[in-house]
Amino acid sequence: MRAHHEAPIAPAIVEQASEWLMLQWGGELDGAQRQAFDRWQDAHPEHRRAWLRLQHLQQTLGGVPADSARAVLRDAPDPQRRAALKLLGLMLLAGGSGYVVKGSQPWQSAFAQYRTATGEIRHLTLSDGTRLDLNSDSAIDLLFSASERRIRLIRGEILLTSGHDPSRPLIVETPAGDVQALGTQFTVRELDDGSRVDLYEGRVQVRPVHGLAVQMNAGESLWFSATQTSAMGALDANASSWAQNRLIAERQPLGSFVAQLSRYRPGLLRCDEAVAGLLLTGVFPLSDTDAILAALERSLPVRVQAVTRYWVTIKARA
Repeated sequence: MRAHHEAPIAPAIVEQASEWLMLQWGGELDGAQRQAFDRWQDAHPEHRRAWLRLQHLQQTLGGVPADSARAVLRDAPDPQRRAALKLLGLMLLAGGSGYVVKGSQPWQSAFAQYRTATGEIRHLTLSDGTRLDLNSDSAIDLLFSASERRIRLIRGEILLTSGHDPSRPLIVETPAGDVQALGTQFTVRELDDGSRVDLYEGRVQVRPVHGLAVQMNAGESLWFSATQTSAMGALDANASSWAQNRLIAERQPLGSFVAQLSRYRPGLLRCDEAVAGLLLTGVFPLSDTDAILAALERSLPVRVQAVTRYWVTIKARA
């Protein structure tokens, strides 16, 4: 039986620890940051196990971060800098668990043909005329051949408006199965437990790896795993607004909105349960998440508590 210290670390904890790693590589923590870091370590035994593993692996690798990481911090543009440090944190933390091996998601994401950092959105026009929007923290490979147009979604989310090429089907490949476009506009998003398809125009066919194919019509939303599918109710017409670099809320619970916003901001962004049910309406540009947080304070009875830029909680206004 595998020893506990070798057991895989939950991806969410890996994410949190890598953000603390990034902060420490950037320089000394101030008093408030140090207290927040200590509270994070004490909050759960897995937090401390993750951090101890990271320290051990740093020693094993000859103290890799000390000089090279500071050089990255000094020289790289901000989005690439965050992505590089986050990836290195993931690799260091996960070393003993087999989390980073050739073929795993972090490895594939690092060497994907197209990828985005947290907060970055890219707009591409493919060789067949298909328009592809790549959401925050996403990665894809293009596998176009004479017989098919295949897009491998490694992580994150894409919005596709398919180009016309009847001789070559357009297919989005996910770990759970394939989504084939039938002249359409749709998004595919990778989730922890499967994939989600939102269909705005036309039709698509979803084929789970080990399940029956399902055809979707415009206005539908579907979750699927490798073995099953499940309808998710009516499609939210604003769900793809990120492709226009904005979030649109129409009487949306604040907790749900903050969960969306957290995808575009590095670090931990949380909403206190006491204010999670407040309803929010507005159009928010994704180019400046700090401005969005300030707008929340102006429009709702909340305050934004920031220990650091990477540790933010939205609470009730006193």
